[in-house]
This record gives sequence, C-alpha cells and structure tokens, in this order.
Amino acid sequence: MKLDEVMADVRNQLKQQSRLGVQTAVNNEVPEIGPVSRGLWFKIPQVTAVFADLKGSTKLNADYGPEVAAKAYTYFNRAATVVLDNFDAGYIDVQGDAVFGLFSGKGSIFLAAVSARAMLSAVQREVAPQFRKDTSSHWNLTVGIGMDHGTLLVRRLGLKGARENEVWGGNPVNMAAKLSSTAGPDQIAISERVFAQYANVSKLRQQAILQSCGCSSGTRGRGFDTPPTQRSSLWKREQVSHSMGLDFLNAYKMDSAWCETHGAEYCETVINGQR
Repeated sequence: MKLDEVMADVRNQLKQQSRLGVQTAVNNEVPEIGPVSRGLWFKIPQVTAVFADLKGSTKLNADYGPEVAAKAYTYFNRAATVVLDNFDAGYIDVQGDAVFGLFSGKGSIFLAAVSARAMLSAVQREVAPQFRKDTSSHWNLTVGIGMDHGTLLVRRLGLKGARENEVWGGNPVNMAAKLSSTAGPDQIAISERVFAQYANVSKLRQQAILQSCGCSSGTRGRGFDTPPTQRSSLWKREQVSHSMGLDFLNAYKMDSAWCETHGAEYCETVINGQR
C-alpha cells in the first residue's frame, strides 16, 4: 500500500469520527465491553480503580535476565488478578508488569480497599517467598498500589476485530496509575477524595479501614476491642507534586498488610459495615 493511500484512509476515518462526535450512554456498572457498544462511550458515574505495579521490574530484568523477570510478571499478575476476581472487580486488565481492576457502584470504595490490601498481603506472604524459592535469587519482589474514584468513560477503539481494545477516559485509572508510581515498595497510595469518603462512614467501618487492630510484636492484640488509645492510624498524609499531573494536593499512604489474626474480621467489616 502506498503512503498516500494510508494518509487518505486516515483522513476518511477522522472525517467519519468528526461527524459522529462523542456519544455517551450512562451505565451504573462496569459493562461487558464488546462490539455491541455501537460507537457509544459508556459513562460510569461511580468507579474505583485499583492499579498495582510491580516495583523495580526494569532493574530485575537487567540484573537477572528476561526469564527471571518473566517469572516475576507471571507470579505477580496471577496473584493480583486472582485477588481482584475474588473481590468481584467488574473489569481486570493486565499491562505488562502492572494490573488494574475497576469496581463500580456505591460499595466500590470498600471492595477496592480490601482488594488493594489483599494484593499487598498476597505479594508479601505468597508471591515474594515463592519467587525467591523458585529462582534462588535474593530479589525482594514488592508492589506499589494506587487507588482513585470518579466517573469513567469507556469504549473499544481501534480496528474492528482483533485490533480493538478498551480505552478508559476520565481520572480514576490515570490517577490510580500515577499514585501507584508514587507509592513506595509494598505501599498503598490513595487520593484525598477516596480518603475523605472513608472518614465519612460508620465508626466501625472507619476503625477497620483507617486504624490498626492493636496487634504488636509478641502480643495477640484485641482487634475491635482494642481501646482507642492503643490504636494507631494506618495512613499518613503526604503532599503530592504538581509535576505529576494529579488533580489533588494530598495522597494518603499505608504500608500495612492484613493482620493474620484480625484481618479476615476487619476485611468483612469493611465490605459489609458490620462485624
């Protein structure tokens, strides 16, 4: 095919899109994306995005080679998608050394919260030890996780058939990805608008999301019965750089996995709002 024919094809496609404009249809849940969209962008009002990024993968590849890096990608991606699927993410996508999941509806901020912490726990307790064992390496495999909430637009773009893919417009996925890059190793970073919603729920849910269960080294702890004076905040506020293109001033970061004693009970409380 000649270059002028390629350019003519591009012009024709753009003229067609220009005439159609951006047409939307409101959908309150993450839809099954497919050719049935018929040119519409689905608009989803309440979506929480969880974006998990394998830390240091470029250096891992350089130090240990592509086969070892591929094993890290495989173990990490499998664990992350299993967690997201078990917490009923409406959409899951794998992007190389990163995975993101989307939760929709009023309860999405709670399912996203427990899935993010479960992913951190899975990496620390299952993925990293298995990776070191199977590769005989000393590499400490870690994850950075970002979360944001808002309205999304989605449509399949590209050429019909195998050359199409989902494109997500709006802040949640983009902001969650940026937050994952600001997160340290085995750390969760959330936007201040997500944190504000957690601070405005029932006291029991607040305790389960925002505070420690009271466990410390060498003691069993008391979980929900821990006196307020013995609890500690799990989150630290951190001002974010304007150069990152984030549309908020502060992020909140946490580096605590689920407690092995009280984690299941706290997780259930976050989801359901009661013990």
